[in-house]
Amino acid sequence: MKLTDGKGVDLLLDVAGGDGINHSIAATKAGGSIAQIGFLTGQTSALNLMPMIFRQTTFRGIAVAPRSSFDRMNAFLNEHKIRPVIDHVYSFEQAREAYEHLARGAFGKVVIKVGQA
Repeated sequence: MKLTDGKGVDLLLDVAGGDGINHSIAATKAGGSIAQIGFLTGQTSALNLMPMIFRQTTFRGIAVAPRSSFDRMNAFLNEHKIRPVIDHVYSFEQAREAYEHLARGAFGKVVIKVGQA
C-alpha cells in the first residue's frame, strides 16, 4: 500500500497462492482484481471473504499445466522448428510505446524485455 499511497493496485497477479491471498486482497484497491496464476497441489488457503466482498474485489483463477506438459510442448516446438513471429522488442522503459504499437495492430508478438536477460 505504501507504493500506491494507500490506494491499492488495480490488478494483482498472485503466483504464490495459499494464505497470501488475504494479503493480496488487502493490497488491491476497491473494485480491483486479483488473478491467481496456478496453485501448488495440496495447498490450502484460509480465505477471508469479508474484505473481498466489501472491497468488491474480482477474483479470477488461471489454471497452469504441470511442468511436464511445458517440457513436452517445448520439445515439440523445437523438433518441428516452430518459432513465434516477433514484430518488435521494446525495453521495459518503452512499455507505453509497446502497448500503443500493439493497439495499432501489430502483426506478430510485441515483446517487452525486462532486465538484461
